[in-house]
Amino acid sequence: MSKTKTVADTRTLVRTIDGVMFDPAEWYWDIPTPLGHVTFNFKYLPGAGASLRQKVKDAFAVLLRANAPERLRRLLVRLRAFLKFLSAEHPDREIDVLTAVDLENYGASLSMRHQYFLRQVKWILVSWAKTGVGGLSHDLLLFLPVMESRSHEVGAAVRTMDPETGPLTDIEYESVVAALRDAFASGKLSLPDYALMVLAIALGPRPSQLALLKVKDLSISQRDDGSKVYILQVTRLKQGKNIRPRTLFKARELSTAAGGLLEQQIAVVTNWSERNGIDLAEAPMFPSITRSLPKRCIMPSGLEGHQGTKAVSTKIARVLRDLRVFSVRTGAEMVLFQTRIRRTLGSRAAAEGLPATVIADLMDHSWVDSSLVYIESRPEMIERIDKALALKMAPLAHAFSGTLRYRPYLDGAGGEKTIHIESLDSLEAIGKCGKLDFCGLAAPLACYTCSYFNPWLDDNHETLLDRLLTEREELLAMCDARMASVNDRTILAVADVVNRCREAALKGAE
Repeated sequence: MSKTKTVADTRTLVRTIDGVMFDPAEWYWDIPTPLGHVTFNFKYLPGAGASLRQKVKDAFAVLLRANAPERLRRLLVRLRAFLKFLSAEHPDREIDVLTAVDLENYGASLSMRHQYFLRQVKWILVSWAKTGVGGLSHDLLLFLPVMESRSHEVGAAVRTMDPETGPLTDIEYESVVAALRDAFASGKLSLPDYALMVLAIALGPRPSQLALLKVKDLSISQRDDGSKVYILQVTRLKQGKNIRPRTLFKARELSTAAGGLLEQQIAVVTNWSERNGIDLAEAPMFPSITRSLPKRCIMPSGLEGHQGTKAVSTKIARVLRDLRVFSVRTGAEMVLFQTRIRRTLGSRAAAEGLPATVIADLMDHSWVDSSLVYIESRPEMIERIDKALALKMAPLAHAFSGTLRYRPYLDGAGGEKTIHIESLDSLEAIGKCGKLDFCGLAAPLACYTCSYFNPWLDDNHETLLDRLLTEREELLAMCDARMASVNDRTILAVADVVNRCREAALKGAE
């Protein structure tokens, strides 16, 4: 009598959706994908008997032929949690088949917040059933099509403007951008990391989209006036079931500054590609330089040297953490990561009054519904700032980064450039610039957030603070609130200087 062979009985290799071959007979799979390595460990399935363990592995071997490994890996984690629940409920049970009662009990154990876990378990069980491998009872197969489940709540962090996971306020956003510029100008941030962060903030992409960028994705052309046009082709993700990376692209026009940074980054990549024998056009825009090329080859389809999604995500979080930017809302260092930056892009677009269709295009959403959370909330990110509030918020904002000095006996003493403000009668000197070089920024407003500025310990700064607050109120009455808030971070920096001058005056009077 012939014995039917199963997938696990053979040593035939199986090809994933990305064309990667693996041995389904093994109990541990390491699958290279465009987004990084995805691992499956079938040795750890709590409570599962040998028969069910084999069926789970066989089902996943079939599903990997036509489904994204990243998604299946997440669903295996959820299936493992389901089995762990059953094992805890009945420690002596060896699970050889899953039943409808098992699924109902699992659903009843979940809190309202985590009911979407049941939806994920349902998806994997339905997919499992379609493979015909077995391991699911007849009553469960009848129950799955009619079982109700809830979707994951989307947009809670955006709706509530959560101070740790939600979008940044305008002041917080400007503080992050200013800190990045200062870090790059001072040499604390390398060109590759700065270029990566500029793209992360300007376009709000997912880390995986940044990881998959190639040099050939940037095109440079010239207008009639000689200025350059930079167009970056960004791979689209989550555009439908099992559509793989670098098959669909969205063209994004970059600013001259961002495009120029990528041109400089390509010069860095040119040296890397020559050393590793890779054609420059096919080279990653942000190659991995921490390990040798063979160890960083994600998959054999032209992605040699690319960083994985986790590596890029970790790098972005590390750079943002090292900036040590404080929040005026919490008074503590901000918790920063790319998802917050991405949410900020959507929220800022909504605050400017852009429709959901435009926000969906900016966020690269497949469905406009995904962008409605920003329209529905339209968070009021423009706080009304008066003098008392500005003086109170100033120490938390850390907007002023210069050094206060006593006014010299003669204002013109020394070779430093004197900074003035315009009073009703004349120009009043308020400090010196320690840069000793040309600066194209508008003094004195730009000076207060510059680390080279040395304001003097006197009361002229309060005059400027009053003027800025008055102008803000006038703009709020006449035009869009976003226009009125353009100097908010400068207001907090001036207020910080005013506070310090007052403290110095009090100490001097003691």
